[in-house]
Amino acid sequence: MSALVPEHISRLRDLPAYLDGLIIGQEHVIPKVVPILQNGELGLADPGRPKGTFLFLGPTGVGKTELTLLMCGYLFGDAAKHCIRLDMSEYQNQESLQLLLGQNENSRGNIGRFYDRAEGHGFLLFDEIEKAHPRVLDIFLQVLDAGRITVANGETLNLSKFYIVATSNIGAEALMDLKNSSMATIERFIEDLAAAELRPEVLARFNVRCVFQKLTYNAQKKIAGIMLKKELKLLAAKGHHLTVGNGVLELIVAQGVEPRLGARRMRQTVESNCRHAVREAMLDGRQTSGELVAENGKLVIHP
Repeated sequence: MSALVPEHISRLRDLPAYLDGLIIGQEHVIPKVVPILQNGELGLADPGRPKGTFLFLGPTGVGKTELTLLMCGYLFGDAAKHCIRLDMSEYQNQESLQLLLGQNENSRGNIGRFYDRAEGHGFLLFDEIEKAHPRVLDIFLQVLDAGRITVANGETLNLSKFYIVATSNIGAEALMDLKNSSMATIERFIEDLAAAELRPEVLARFNVRCVFQKLTYNAQKKIAGIMLKKELKLLAAKGHHLTVGNGVLELIVAQGVEPRLGARRMRQTVESNCRHAVREAMLDGRQTSGELVAENGKLVIHP
């Protein structure tokens, strides 16, 4: 491997702080994933296997997929291009293997198409792995162990330049009801449930298994602030320059907190409220730049 430039080394050193600033309420996960990523980028991973393999367990909307996209974007620049995301709910029967690998000697399936888009390196994300058909899981084992996959046309795709992430909602409902338990107890509980539902040979092949906990109220409030900042940046790019005034964050949090949906409802709440304020101003012929404030249960713009 050629020597890494100082700028790249610096970025790898800054990776923990970057993830800590954006993954809220899951601080225990960052120290587990960062060493694997740094090993992969420094050339310390096994060259015959994926750069790193991760199993993310926990409820929906708590950051499992978001962390994957952030890791991919930070290391490879464009998560939309370099993250191959496969929803395992689409691969629940044996026939779905054709969708994944191709139907005949002239096709390469979804995996081949996405592999080309990613230019042979990035992240491979298997969402909700517990929903996959056992034959699909057999393919997954091959990927984890050998770092390659053979598609219908006979071509073998090299996945040794990918990080592999699998997510699962196993134990999510039970986790939502656990109260006053230590993180160590929660992790053991969820991992025991995963071991009962997933094959042992699947669990054994992951470098890291991380249990994501349900989001507290304070964590959701921090997430709301991050999402609000992101939404205002998007609106500013469209010419609507807004600052945050009285009651805005409080209104969003009041409407957006939903423990069983995690941050997903929060994102919808931020977007709908901010865009409502801009839309109403545009339709009324008023200025769409100014201070965003909460009035009578909704957001409005004051010039």
